[in-house]
Amino acid sequence: MNVEFIEQLANTYEFSQICEKAEKGNVKAALFINKFVSELNILCFHLLNESHDKKIRFQINSLNEIMSAYPSLPKFSYPRFDY
Repeated sequence: MNVEFIEQLANTYEFSQICEKAEKGNVKAALFINKFVSELNILCFHLLNESHDKKIRFQINSLNEIMSAYPSLPKFSYPRFDY
């Protein structure tokens, strides 16, 4: 499973700005970061435990939805999986 898009996103200026806003108390940014990290933890759990591809795809799709819903993030071509 290629999850390189997560690393690409985390290395962007925009993502860094969201993290800084969250640290300064911006509620919208903090909620985004909390949701993002929570879904990323679930994805890591499934990858480390070699869960079924369907569960991994579901988590990747969940991350995609979170990222694409945040307007200031760059629009990469996030992978989308049908499961």
